[in-house]
Amino acid sequence: MRYYWDLIRHFFVSNSRHGTHSPFVYDLASHVIYNVSRLKTDTVTVSSDFNPTYRSLLLAILTHMDVKELGYLGQSDHAEALFTDLRSTSADKIKKAVCQGKVIIVHEPFRTRKTKRIWQQLVQSADVVVSINLFHFGILMYRKEQRKENFQLRYPFWK
Repeated sequence: MRYYWDLIRHFFVSNSRHGTHSPFVYDLASHVIYNVSRLKTDTVTVSSDFNPTYRSLLLAILTHMDVKELGYLGQSDHAEALFTDLRSTSADKIKKAVCQGKVIIVHEPFRTRKTKRIWQQLVQSADVVVSINLFHFGILMYRKEQRKENFQLRYPFWK
């Protein structure tokens, strides 16, 4: 039940591309997340067993960011982006990967109280410069050319 309250709260406090004060995130939101007529072909290599409901949107985001491969945290050290679930990964392991320049994709950060607490800890960490919260998944990264910011964007349900 708490999950659905968090979803409703997220809808009311999150932004669309307007209200986003980062050129990087605004560009990502405009050209990928909220672009219904997106035509660019996804070029990200992923495992055949990777199939969350938001797969299409996530691969479009990673393609826009010029990421070539999405792996699993703890299994693939060479991939530029790593997928993880907070129920099975420690915050320290995620912070270490962010510090190494990896883009971290977090599956369902609000699924349980424990995962929500870990997500909030990661977002507040000095190691994570940019966090993008789409509720169903989150993106964590380090961008040296940007000041620390946390973004809550509405998940586009039509994707």
